Amino acid sequence: MLDIIGVGDTNIDLVIKVDHIPTHDEKVRGELLGKFPGGVTGNFCCAAARFGATTGVVAKIGNDEFGRLCLEDFIQRGINVDGMVQKNDVDTYFCVVHLDHTGEKALTIIQTSGFLPKKEEVNLAYVRNAKFVHMTTLDVDLVDYVFSNLADSSCRFSLDIEATASSAMVETWERIFGRLDVAFPNQAGLAALTKTNDIQAGAQILLDQGVKMVVVTCGALGVKIFKQDYVFENPIFAVEVKDSTGAGDCFNAVFIACQARDWPIERSAKYASAAAAMTIREVGARVGLPTEQEVAAFLREQGDQA
Repeated sequence: MLDIIGVGDTNIDLVIKVDHIPTHDEKVRGELLGKFPGGVTGNFCCAAARFGATTGVVAKIGNDEFGRLCLEDFIQRGINVDGMVQKNDVDTYFCVVHLDHTGEKALTIIQTSGFLPKKEEVNLAYVRNAKFVHMTTLDVDLVDYVFSNLADSSCRFSLDIEATASSAMVETWERIFGRLDVAFPNQAGLAALTKTNDIQAGAQILLDQGVKMVVVTCGALGVKIFKQDYVFENPIFAVEVKDSTGAGDCFNAVFIACQARDWPIERSAKYASAAAAMTIREVGARVGLPTEQEVAAFLREQGDQA
């Protein structure tokens, strides 16, 4: 049994260094820093594997340059790719990432036929072989399909919730929330879904609908974790930011990797926060991903005995 299987997207990020993010009708000069394998689910799986979790991935790619780069990166990182979908008539999707001098970014997703696997392309027997199944809300109907078909399994479910997810049907959300072990909304995602800017009130709405744990990433305010009658806050670690791409994916991955080992919530949050801080010190979502030992050393440097 694998610790984690991620079901969703992988892509190539074309990272372009610019002096500032362009606005309407503005031309800026940029420098191509590289073609980096990325994608929300892909980054998550790589971060989990780097931390030491046994990890598999289900994503769709083409038999093209970008697809081969994605697949090779997974294999080199020791990720199980038996669930991958690779087709000759598919173009692997990619993102154009504008990265300014502060390390902040703006992304344009070039959505192709290889954006996400179709329901019938997900090998459910393969996915069932995981302690945790992690997905994103890029396609809520796909999430509903996978979670519903694995409802009789021993899998636990985690979900990265984006602000765009609120457009799904109420009935669909009710089914998902009733099965969801860990929800990872950011502040915008939580507000869009619950129609409130009050973080605790929004988290309580999700808990009341069946979610077992709500982990809200709050940028510079750190992370806030909610269960019924339980609240925990963990601050961020101050580091020099070179590229914030994938920081949230790294946090989610390390948190779930720790939960798959049945670590306490507080320790899981501490390690996840440290890992996310470490990864933004390098350009490229997967370049600075740390091992468990590297996170422990970082925490000791911060005066924490880990």
